[in-house]
Amino acid sequence: MVLTRLMGREQISQLTFFDYVVGITIGSIAGTLTTTFQDPLLPGLLGMFIWALLPILTGFITLKWVPARKIIEGEPITVIQNGKLDEEAMARQRLNYDDLMMLLREKNIFNINEVENAIYERNGELAVQLKSQFRPVIPADLNISTQFEGLPTTLVQDGVVIQNRLKEVSLSKDWLFKKLQAEYGINSFDQVSMAQLDTQGNLYADVIDWNPPNKPG
Repeated sequence: MVLTRLMGREQISQLTFFDYVVGITIGSIAGTLTTTFQDPLLPGLLGMFIWALLPILTGFITLKWVPARKIIEGEPITVIQNGKLDEEAMARQRLNYDDLMMLLREKNIFNINEVENAIYERNGELAVQLKSQFRPVIPADLNISTQFEGLPTTLVQDGVVIQNRLKEVSLSKDWLFKKLQAEYGINSFDQVSMAQLDTQGNLYADVIDWNPPNKPG
């Protein structure tokens, strides 16, 4: 667990072939250490440490040196450009038509004619840009102005008031208690499993044995 935390989130979120090999190797060494008691512990731990150090070093190298990044991690390849398939790029990546259609279906795209551009990412996923006539309509397309939404602020979690979050929104614990008491009928913060305040000033709370006096059930 310590080694995987040191290797960072990329080991899980952006799994390259190298990360895949490192993860399997460390898991294999750890499994051997816990099941083969006659082997010495220190060499196994040293091997795990070295394998964990490799992606940290390669991550630093790829961060500073672009050519090394292309060699170690690979680079995105455009397989559909301006609505046309690039068979040569697909052949270089050993990506056949069935696999391409499977990746498109995972994006809820069943007709390849709807695709303007598609990029085969280094982690094996497909990034797709639809043709303009097939994209969902958004408010900007209709010249409709929208309000800023932002992210809600969690003020209470598992019955504990998060004081620094209250300070961020310039509110007091007394205000929060009175607000929760008036809208949700609480007698203690222990009754609140979660309370969030959105950017419009609306307070949402999930209350144990919820029976709000001022809101319909």
